[in-house]
Amino acid sequence: MALQKALKKIGKNLSAQYERWQPRARYKVQPDPTVDEVKKLCNTCRRYAKSERVLFHYNGHGVPKLTSSGEIWVFNKSYTQYIPLPISDLDSWLKTPSIYVFDCSAAGNIVNAFIELHDWVASSSSGSTRDCILLGACEAHETLSQSAEFPTDVFTSCLTTPIKMALRW
Repeated sequence: MALQKALKKIGKNLSAQYERWQPRARYKVQPDPTVDEVKKLCNTCRRYAKSERVLFHYNGHGVPKLTSSGEIWVFNKSYTQYIPLPISDLDSWLKTPSIYVFDCSAAGNIVNAFIELHDWVASSSSGSTRDCILLGACEAHETLSQSAEFPTDVFTSCLTTPIKMALRW
């Protein structure tokens, strides 16, 4: 399957899986986005969601591992190379309440960076906490397992189709 066709199919399947759990929610798939596209998407989602929770799902298969300083990888404007996007930028655009799903190797790096960011923010402000849920596929030092028996996104599949995955496991 051609790469662009595969990306669209993956996005469509993921949306369908989430829609089973929350059929009234609005979903926007953004395969291989640039920093500007991520920023626009986050701001748009937050504006439409108002005070409802926004889901940000990062499928990091086929991109470099998350950095130890808490950055995900997105494309530059010309789509020629991956560039890092700090979790602090993502968090400032998405705001709260939110839920982050990081289905990628070294997901613990981003979770740790997010916790450090909010510990620092809480200590330097009024001490308010953020209403955020973070779900990571593995710890900072781990690489996602790859097995022909299971889908590449085992973590996402466990979240979105738990019964099917439990039966396969």
